[in-house]
Amino acid sequence: MQFYRRLYPVQALSFDLDDTLYDNVPVMLRAEAESYQALCAMFPEAQQWSQQQWAQRRWQLMQTEVSLASDMTALRLATLARGLMALGVSKPQAEQGAEQAFATFLEYRNQVSVPQATHDLLQELGQHFPLVALSNGNVDTQAIGLRDYFAAVVQPGNGLRGKPHSDMFAQVMPQFPKVAPRGWLHIGDSPYADVLGAQRMGWQTVWFSGGIYTADALQVLPTVTLSDVSQLRQLLLK
Repeated sequence: MQFYRRLYPVQALSFDLDDTLYDNVPVMLRAEAESYQALCAMFPEAQQWSQQQWAQRRWQLMQTEVSLASDMTALRLATLARGLMALGVSKPQAEQGAEQAFATFLEYRNQVSVPQATHDLLQELGQHFPLVALSNGNVDTQAIGLRDYFAAVVQPGNGLRGKPHSDMFAQVMPQFPKVAPRGWLHIGDSPYADVLGAQRMGWQTVWFSGGIYTADALQVLPTVTLSDVSQLRQLLLK
């Protein structure tokens, strides 16, 4: 546990999901492999690009279109549909195919194994603080058994931009009118989406260093860094 800023009294907690509350890497690897196979089965021309090349196209689209960069669902659908059209598939077929391949992706994407320790931690913290989930991803918290811990689950879509934009943070604040911005503590593994995004709102932040990012990606210092989310007990319930 490493402190960088003074920790003010915490009134509410918000959590990122993927790679913060569970290991999402193996889940995504399988989901992407299965959706690529499904795509190629529907459209043999899709095999002209390897799975890695499709991923590179998605990365390039993320860099060039700000509106897609923080909405993983819209980004994946756009990558699939535009890629198929570039390969000569008609727009209606491409859009339908994108939806079908994405449905396969979601089927495997929601096969998350949440550690019992995470369930225990959320249950315990929820006895002391209201909890919300703010995720740029498209995991179904009901399907993976986490929905009941959260008073609200907010994800991008329908004009709502993902982190680090203010939209999702601002969405939950009116639900807790007695919680000042400084009373929020946001926990996440992304230096950009989670730490920078929450601190722009005046929230306190925990950077979970056990995720997929390294410290050199930090653009601003968090309130505190934790290497294990279970350290929240020591931080908040001591």
